[in-house]
Amino acid sequence: MLEVLILDFDGVIVESNDVKTEAFRELFSRFPEHSQSMMAYHHTHISVTRFAKFDHLLTLVGRPGDPKLRSELADRFSELVFERMLSVPLVPGADSFLRKMTTKVPVYLASVTPAEELEKILCHRELDHWFRGVYGCPPWTKPKAIVDVLARERVTPEKALLIGDSGGDQRAALETGIRFLARDSGLSFDDPTPRSFPDMNRLGDHLAGCLP
Repeated sequence: MLEVLILDFDGVIVESNDVKTEAFRELFSRFPEHSQSMMAYHHTHISVTRFAKFDHLLTLVGRPGDPKLRSELADRFSELVFERMLSVPLVPGADSFLRKMTTKVPVYLASVTPAEELEKILCHRELDHWFRGVYGCPPWTKPKAIVDVLARERVTPEKALLIGDSGGDQRAALETGIRFLARDSGLSFDDPTPRSFPDMNRLGDHLAGCLP
């Protein structure tokens, strides 16, 4: 029986993966000699934070640890993303999924989006009321967020479920011992490939028998 549900944001609640990829493309174009390799790095490290990608870029341009450039990149990326995130469509079925699930179990959100930015987006889109708690990175990593949710709800890992859309989400579930289901947003997963669903309607139907 499922007692707590943790959701990723991009690709699970909103169809925002392409928004962030295009923002990275625009940002990295400032460094044309490295833009191609940085986009390749982004695609092969899709689940790591934007700050890890900026740190990789700083190393490539010979300015490792440069706080001023790192801050400029972070601020510009947030500007590029924020307005677009206000109008990007929800994943099909996400609204009805949240409406149903929040009457059955506590629902939490865990994302690699920085906490302050994530909360602003949720507030502007009037999605914040669905979640008992919201975890962004920084300050939280996804595994630490999961551990905190388990402690808050006083549940064992086998009674919790993470829904994500990437191998990074899959690894976070494996590291913390909770169950994992995937929404197929087009990103890749590790082997063995998890059970995946094209939209949140079908995922919700699959969970119907596991709810209180």
